[in-house]
Amino acid sequence: LAAAVIVDMPVGRKQWIGGNMNRALDAVVGGWSIATMITEQSGQPMAISMASPRLANGGQRPNVVCPQLKSGLSMNAVAMSWQSASPLSFFNSSCFADPGDQNPGNAPRYFSGLRSEGIHNADLNLYKSFVPKEGMKLDVRAEIFNFTNHPRFAFGNYSPPPNLAFGNSQFGEITNDAPGYSPRSFQFGLRFEF
Repeated sequence: LAAAVIVDMPVGRKQWIGGNMNRALDAVVGGWSIATMITEQSGQPMAISMASPRLANGGQRPNVVCPQLKSGLSMNAVAMSWQSASPLSFFNSSCFADPGDQNPGNAPRYFSGLRSEGIHNADLNLYKSFVPKEGMKLDVRAEIFNFTNHPRFAFGNYSPPPNLAFGNSQFGEITNDAPGYSPRSFQFGLRFEF
């Protein structure tokens, strides 16, 4: 889902709020607009591989031996534990087993119930135009990217990520941000037309 919302704030002279304010106060407080860009996307299904595959032709996957594949911990809790003495795993490691030499394993290529972190992003833009005198225009804007500062976690930077490989010492640990993620940032702009 991607949605853009633009709202002209009803504050200032001849507006719903402060309709009788003086021109000096209106120049500072009135006439502002807010624009947002909201993006919501579910995460991609995960592919669990083997850290040390032993299949001559093709990729080897582990055997799934129980239905409870998640550890019961949120991705946020797992990510916050990474630099502690005993980092937590997102996966229930006891639900996976080594299929043995030259056996492909019974795990599916992707697990629809195991998904990477989705995108939950909201950008905010606050702007106003001034007309100091005829033939001139001054635009002022402040932009906030990732306004809610919602994190996006990843299980590694390699293909396939080592944290998705059963048998790896970091299996199920979140050690990185997702590619393309950036924390909240601000940008200010001023444009003068004459």
